[in-house]
Amino acid sequence: MEHQPFETWLLNDEHLTPQQQRELRGHTAACAKCAALARANLSLRAAPVARPANGFALRFQRRLAAERKIQQRRAIIGLALLTLVSIGLIAWLVTPLLPYLSLSPAQLFITWVSALLYLFTAAQAVGAIGSIFSRIALDLIPVSVWAILLVSSAGFGVLWATSLRKTANKKKVYSRVRL
Repeated sequence: MEHQPFETWLLNDEHLTPQQQRELRGHTAACAKCAALARANLSLRAAPVARPANGFALRFQRRLAAERKIQQRRAIIGLALLTLVSIGLIAWLVTPLLPYLSLSPAQLFITWVSALLYLFTAAQAVGAIGSIFSRIALDLIPVSVWAILLVSSAGFGVLWATSLRKTANKKKVYSRVRL
């Protein structure tokens, strides 16, 4: 038995036309489930509406104002702590640079150039060490192992690209369904 329009009419308290009222009465006479729903709906309508206790709104507004004050206090304390931590972090980061403020511009320039040269030579040393290790690894590991590593990494790359393509295609299908 089809209950859908009748349940909707009963639960939503819609204004029914005379034809719909006749259909609803006929259906509730034949269907025990919808008749019970109609009785429950009538008893709920007949129940008295509970009124809040006297002063409820005033107590609620006071409690809400107190909660807002607490939230404001917490926000101010959090902002103050964040500011203090930020100032401390900036001071900690700037402290090593303070001696440079007493240098003349020429001394400061020389210091910066020497730091850049140091970084450049360090990068060269790391590159030289890397090339030595790569030559050693090429000599120690047989060619067949290198071939296996190359083929397996290529296979994993193909699998990864395929999974990305399938994932991207699934997202495209979902986006088409939403439209």
